[in-house]
Amino acid sequence: MSSRRCNRLTAIAFALLAAPHLALVAQPSEDDAETSVSGIDVRPSGIEGDWLLDFDYVYSGSPPGAVFRIETPPQSGTGPPEFTSDATKQFPPRPGRHHVAMALHYPGDGTSGQVIVSILAPNGAVLGSHRIDKVIRWPTKEQRDFDIAYAMIENGRGEMLRQARTMLEGLVAKNPRFDDAYVELARVVMKTNWGPEGVRQAATLLDSALKIRPDSVNAKILLGYVYAHQQRFSEAERLFVEAAREDPPNVWLWTNWGELLEMQDRPDQAEAKYREALERPKTKWSLSARGNAYFALLRLLEQRNDLDGMDTLHRRRVQEYGAGGCYTAEYASFKLYLRNDAQGAIDLVRRGLDGACADKKSREVLGLASYALWAESNGGEAEDALNQARVFLPAGPSLLHLLASHASTMPAAMKLVAAGESVDQKDNAGMTALAFALQSDELESAQRLLDLGADPETPVTAADIPVALLPVIDGNLPAIALLRRAGVNYSKLRYRGETAVDLAKEAGDTALLQALVGTEGTTL
Repeated sequence: MSSRRCNRLTAIAFALLAAPHLALVAQPSEDDAETSVSGIDVRPSGIEGDWLLDFDYVYSGSPPGAVFRIETPPQSGTGPPEFTSDATKQFPPRPGRHHVAMALHYPGDGTSGQVIVSILAPNGAVLGSHRIDKVIRWPTKEQRDFDIAYAMIENGRGEMLRQARTMLEGLVAKNPRFDDAYVELARVVMKTNWGPEGVRQAATLLDSALKIRPDSVNAKILLGYVYAHQQRFSEAERLFVEAAREDPPNVWLWTNWGELLEMQDRPDQAEAKYREALERPKTKWSLSARGNAYFALLRLLEQRNDLDGMDTLHRRRVQEYGAGGCYTAEYASFKLYLRNDAQGAIDLVRRGLDGACADKKSREVLGLASYALWAESNGGEAEDALNQARVFLPAGPSLLHLLASHASTMPAAMKLVAAGESVDQKDNAGMTALAFALQSDELESAQRLLDLGADPETPVTAADIPVALLPVIDGNLPAIALLRRAGVNYSKLRYRGETAVDLAKEAGDTALLQALVGTEGTTL
């Protein structure tokens, strides 16, 4: 891997650790105001080892070309020679009065005694400066590298996980007794090689961590998860109970414990653990664990049809992560599909788009909700909704497939077909909506499309294969039964001169033959 690639991945991980990052909030300009700096505030970011800086400044605009200098000088007698005091000159002051919020530059292993923010003229003269006394004990280089690797594992996949593994292996090579590095290596193994082999390898690494430090709470939490997936439930619960006595900041304890209880068909107790995970303090150990807890809780609430509980939980998650956290799309999907609230879904997704969450899912939900609103509206409101819908989801087989995927959006599919859209129209690859549904094994969607008049004998793909043959190729017996009930006669449906029954006989597949024609005529 090139050094430039490694540096880029490290920078990405640091950005994850340092969030929230630079933010400028403009205030009314004061052209004649004197250049000054004030209101310095420094606080931990919530991620171990990282600090956030806030300050206010006024820049008169004269002389032009001024720059910031942000310093964290070491306490007297502390810090190795490489400890750096000047944090950065990374963005220019703007004329007027402003507020800045940013991550403090990591200066290196050591202890700072002050934070100084200055505005300098191009010749280096100080135009305005302010300082506060603040003791900041920066993490060691070893701990810093570990934190970056941890961030890569929490948020990354593929190349980032490989880079994290390399960093952790380097830490272990320098310090074979760095127990937490073994724990994170176990996480990498489980993320890159999930299955019995990876689980066994992870258990071996966790055994090393516990031999180095028998009271390692993080090792116990992950080993309990390993035991749960090895069906060693009592051993897993014993480890979780031991870890809980330490009241650790690692929220994975309660998320993993909830999953263990679900595996044992104890949903009420699992729900209590997931809710405990959401009540724990937010630390670097809680980011993805909280996300998993939200996901698992929503699934449990949906299983018992607790829509009010789901609504409350969706709202809490959006409030916690903000509109830009892209959870608005999931909340909007809930509103559209389970609450039948098209307008509510539209309002939510628009908040997400305003928060810079313009991912494919958000645009898809906005389009589907707009079609649903069109289907239930009249006059100008309906026309506006349809125009909006076409922007985000143009008409075509993919749209008809998506609309047929849920009962709440099916009226829009019916209205489109009634308005002249062909239910058997094809995309550039020759696929129809029914073909998409069958290939995705979405039998309820396929039934709705058949009810709309979809022809199961329409030729699809570049090979012009009848739609009804797709489940025969896949060996999807329930789909074959669905199509037979819809009137497909596989004894007569031909492709290149042979029927599906002929093909099944040639293959010697008794189960497929019986699915195609029933118990009669299954002699091979």
